[in-house]
Amino acid sequence: MNTEQAKQLSLPDLLTKLGHSPMRERKGGYELWYCSPFREEKEPSFHTSYIGGKWIWKDFGDTGGTVIDFAMRYQEQNGKPTSIKDTLAFLSDLLQPGLFSSLTTQPHPPKKPDPNIFSFQQQPHREAVENFSADRQLELIDVQPLRHFVILKYLTEERHIPADLAQRYLRLVRYWNNGKEYFAFGMENQAGGYEIRAASSKHNFKSALIARDITIIPGTAAEHSTAHLFEGMTDFLSFLILNGVQESPDDCIVMHSLSSFHRAVAHIRSQDYQTIKTYLDNDKAGQQGTDRFKAEFGAILLPQGEAFAPHHDLNDMLRAQQSGKKVSSNFRM
Repeated sequence: MNTEQAKQLSLPDLLTKLGHSPMRERKGGYELWYCSPFREEKEPSFHTSYIGGKWIWKDFGDTGGTVIDFAMRYQEQNGKPTSIKDTLAFLSDLLQPGLFSSLTTQPHPPKKPDPNIFSFQQQPHREAVENFSADRQLELIDVQPLRHFVILKYLTEERHIPADLAQRYLRLVRYWNNGKEYFAFGMENQAGGYEIRAASSKHNFKSALIARDITIIPGTAAEHSTAHLFEGMTDFLSFLILNGVQESPDDCIVMHSLSSFHRAVAHIRSQDYQTIKTYLDNDKAGQQGTDRFKAEFGAILLPQGEAFAPHHDLNDMLRAQQSGKKVSSNFRM
């Protein structure tokens, strides 16, 4: 690790690793207040802010600076060497930074249910999708409300999904992979497992923990005559945004993987839907999946791919819209 890499580290994650939790949160999580790690106090006087692409800090009874400055001050406080070389070694040993590695060592204390967070209709004894083979290298640690800065930054800035909507339907999922701790955002499925995805546009890591299955999000309307079928969780969230709502009046089914075809078919057959609208990707695999559903359900199956063409998926359409590009005006719920 060099000094530039160290300056890009998350100070809130470092503080969590050192056993400090924020007492106040402001500016949507971009400013956090703590009781000072350098002395005993009851009222927080230490705060860190995300400015100019990195975290800086200010202790009103001490000093301030970058992540490196904090690490040097912390080492000094504890009687350790404070050279740049020693500080970089301290950060490297403490954080072992790697792609999506979680810097949290202890789970957050349980919180009271948030009425604004969607509650999934979990079926604990439901079997996993038939063709899912659990990867024994992946092991669930815990699931927390989605407040992680890195994930929210990715969803809001790269996916154009507002934080409040993401927090309503998604969770922070921590897990072990080959003995190392990682984190991702995820959505609970019907089997009580979690479908997870890395917060990165460069690494398309997706998997499932405990079990792979579909997620069913009941609609708010009294009658459930229509269902919307999505390939992934970001497509579902993009669908809500494009329609200007936080909840769908109709049932929504998130497959998470095209391999969940048979489970989706089984659920649809168990309901009395009169219309099924599919929003699978505009590619070869998505078209093949759409054709399979069409063969199963005939005239009640209404593919919606043309409504967001030429975009690959709904999130691509949303990002194009948010960037000011002209998009299709035919998209409707």
